[in-house]
Amino acid sequence: IQFCTKYQTKMPQKTHSLVVIGAGAPRTGTVSQKVALELLLGQPCYHMGEALGPHNSRRHIPMWIQAVESGLSKSLADEILGNYAACVDYPTASFYKELMQHYPNAKVILSVRDTSSWVESMQSSILKAMHTMERFPRPLKWLLGIGQADKMIDAVFRREFGDNYNLADSEFMARRFEERNDSIRRVVPSERLLEFRVSDGWAPLCQFLNLPVPDKPFPRLNDRKQVERALNIMTAITYVSDALATASCIGLAVWIGRRFLN
Repeated sequence: IQFCTKYQTKMPQKTHSLVVIGAGAPRTGTVSQKVALELLLGQPCYHMGEALGPHNSRRHIPMWIQAVESGLSKSLADEILGNYAACVDYPTASFYKELMQHYPNAKVILSVRDTSSWVESMQSSILKAMHTMERFPRPLKWLLGIGQADKMIDAVFRREFGDNYNLADSEFMARRFEERNDSIRRVVPSERLLEFRVSDGWAPLCQFLNLPVPDKPFPRLNDRKQVERALNIMTAITYVSDALATASCIGLAVWIGRRFLN
């Protein structure tokens, strides 16, 4: 949970329509892009952390499920993204085509990285997070406003990779990652598209957006440590919850035995 909220923009104010649409998949430096775009634009940038964060989760998670099931209309997009000037990461990256139609003046950034390192990163972070989320105590999920988070994430991955997707299948994930990137290159007009690696730094990003280069280093945020820390916390909570549930059952059985069998 800490990972989801650490980089969340707090209480964004109403802004104009989207300026930048991030079409890149997760684990392509999207947290660094989020922070960089917020520095450049002076406005909030939407990220998965926004969808799962405490300010938005109870409203946004059901709306993203609705978008997958019924389509992302302009009114729904405005309702979710009306306070943001840019968006990166899932779930928005899964809807880059719709967002391009809804916001025709927005430019598109396709963030990329080496295929094999992307697969390894997805499996060591997102896959583990999904497995941990499945075991996370449901009452705590609802208390934190993420009761349907696993449903939303699964719906987005089904939309992206098909109903039989398997994040643990390295060959499948590598093939789909490259097919997805190739599709974006074909769909987005070249004058509207920037293919970007976070290692490129400010220069191509600022040139693409016609903005001056900031007088500070490009944010290079290694969020893997945050993911690992969050997973460790969630796993510990799950173990404690399981232990308490087991102890409660044993205690109840002992009480029933003493109460009715003596």
